[in-house]
Amino acid sequence: MSRMRTLLLQLPTTPPGPSAVYGVAAFDPSVTGWQVPPGNSPLALLPHSGRQTEAVALVPPAALSWHRVSLPAGLGRGNAKLQAALQGLLEDQLLQDPTQLHLALAPPNGGGQALWVAACDKAWLQAHLHALQEAGLTVQRIVPELAPPTEGQQWHALGDSANGWLWCCDAEHGVSGWPVAAAAQLPTDWLAHAHWQTEPGLAHWAQAAAQAQGSTMQLVDTAAHWQTAAQGAWNLAQFDLQRDAHTRRLQGLQRLLDTLRRSAPWRPARWGLAALLLAQLVGLQAWAWMTRTQWQAEQDRWTEILQTSFPKVTVVVDAPLQMAREVARLRQGSGQLTAQDFESQLQALGKALPAGVAGPASLNFQDGQLQWPTLPLQPEQQTALEQALQAQGLRLSTRDGTSRLQANEGQP
Repeated sequence: MSRMRTLLLQLPTTPPGPSAVYGVAAFDPSVTGWQVPPGNSPLALLPHSGRQTEAVALVPPAALSWHRVSLPAGLGRGNAKLQAALQGLLEDQLLQDPTQLHLALAPPNGGGQALWVAACDKAWLQAHLHALQEAGLTVQRIVPELAPPTEGQQWHALGDSANGWLWCCDAEHGVSGWPVAAAAQLPTDWLAHAHWQTEPGLAHWAQAAAQAQGSTMQLVDTAAHWQTAAQGAWNLAQFDLQRDAHTRRLQGLQRLLDTLRRSAPWRPARWGLAALLLAQLVGLQAWAWMTRTQWQAEQDRWTEILQTSFPKVTVVVDAPLQMAREVARLRQGSGQLTAQDFESQLQALGKALPAGVAGPASLNFQDGQLQWPTLPLQPEQQTALEQALQAQGLRLSTRDGTSRLQANEGQP
């Protein structure tokens, strides 16, 4: 069974470019440890994703804003007007034009209709997705690094002592953040008895702050933090980005095909495939030529027999059929009955009828075909009748309540 690797790509808050640095890590759920340890890399040096890799983009908390809305009745997730409705509902809460933002609705939680909506700069997000696509990385999912929990609140200290931030994920107020340097100015009751998750770079600061506030602290490395985000229920690839995801997958497939078609390491495979196709083509042509030759030889043999036996036949279209017709004419000329005569077909029908079954009440004979109203026979009786007539060179067919009996093709 093939294994699916997950490639995590943390998007920088700056626009894509040579100076942009992405967070990167890769893990396989079936293998202990990280295949690519968490680190930072410019776009050009990011590892490529293969067929068995799911690329997941992590949107940092500083790039997202969170807003709560109540959807109008009848406006479900599959409604084509949902995106426009969200833009209208959030117009007064946002600091910029809603059409310039990418919006994503929270995953279903089985609760009421008040739902969280994540918002970020659409041009910024699309630019990074395009840059990753051009670098050979097709993003399948987009997830927030931090999101509001379903209940309670969670505190996260992320970064290091120089650039650390304190983030609060609250079920009622969304996600809010403060630089670590300003955390001391927060109301003391906010941090009292809180539970902290802290990255190693801020362990000393968080430990001191937790002791001062009577809080508890849990040390969580960057790898575990990213993995938790990737395994969450959120997916920001909605609306326009959901449609773009299909296009990105098609473009990724096109690049793969181009690589197979042009890449030097694949040249032996291309030559092998071309040789195989050529061999198949030559084989099919040879088989078709042999079949045609055998068929033509058989037709020539029938034509020779026909014209030798009946010299008056000068135009040959279907030698076996013409042979049967000429033999039938000879029999008729000598007074012998053929399978196409009324007497022969009537006699054959009388012999073939199952025991205890009365013959048809009326008969009609025309153009070598005997017809009568279909008899009420059981399926096994009908089958036995057809087989008995077939053994005498006759074919029985039934259609529209009428049975028709005629000689088999080629039968004199």
